[in-house]
Amino acid sequence: MMKIEHNHGINIKEDDKNVILDSSKQVKNGVVTHGHLDHLVKDSYMTPPTLDILEVRKGEKRGKRILYGFPHDVGGFEVTLYPAGHVFGSAMAKVEDVLYTGDFNPYGGKTCKRAVPYDCSTLIVESTYGKPEYDLPPKDEVIEDLLAWTKQQIEEGPVIMGAYQFGKAQEIIALLNEEGIKPYTPNSIAKISEVYNSYDIGLEYEVWNGKAKEDNYALVVPPGELRRPVGEMMREVRKEGGSSTYLSGWCAIYPFYKSMDLDAQFPLSDHAGFQELLDFVDRCDPEKVYTVHGSAEEFAGSIETKLGIDAEALC
Repeated sequence: MMKIEHNHGINIKEDDKNVILDSSKQVKNGVVTHGHLDHLVKDSYMTPPTLDILEVRKGEKRGKRILYGFPHDVGGFEVTLYPAGHVFGSAMAKVEDVLYTGDFNPYGGKTCKRAVPYDCSTLIVESTYGKPEYDLPPKDEVIEDLLAWTKQQIEEGPVIMGAYQFGKAQEIIALLNEEGIKPYTPNSIAKISEVYNSYDIGLEYEVWNGKAKEDNYALVVPPGELRRPVGEMMREVRKEGGSSTYLSGWCAIYPFYKSMDLDAQFPLSDHAGFQELLDFVDRCDPEKVYTVHGSAEEFAGSIETKLGIDAEALC
């Protein structure tokens, strides 16, 4: 009988078979779903882009590659990875008839394919935005508003945009490129962006060396640069009369104007919002759902109430 528990990761066992998904420590038969630092562990199975991100972020390329859509034996289980729409190289993991979403987004983006529901008997779903009040606006509308604001502000001076240095930052670069804007980035973002371009994503940017070549420009930076007291890049933009914005799904829930020096904030998320989470669960049509991370207890209750599916928090 298969057993699923949360113990330094999602531990799936059956007889002598064992696989651990998104372990918080190095383990045998581990699977890493994406390259954010709270998930990134060496000596695990992962997609080739995530393995390359591991090398950039942790200095060692130690792991085993699994291509999307190709079953692989991990700890005796047949494991297949599918795009998760979260960040470049992110994956959902199907362990035989159990689907684990990891962090996922059904919208996808310019730099990663969207997450698609799969029929499964058991679904393990992340629930970062698992409360009803965490309903996010449609991603295409957020992008339209963001780009309209950016094009207006950049006519008057520089624009600095705060975004997570892996995933969100590269998505912003791709969106700006479509508008004919080639932004500047610090080296921390540029090094990760080089991995994208090694897979022919085609991001165009320049590395920030302290001064732009033109008066009106965009600068994509990690969020810490905008937090008070602001960083050197932010001070340079303000000195030139520029504007600032922060990009995160949490901008739909919380105002960040007190902790950050902002002119605007946009709820651009690489996660599924509450309604997208419910819709995804419904379309997977599982018999049992486990919720993990974020609002796990609340979301399990919503699944049972709204969808009539047996659900519990796995934590």
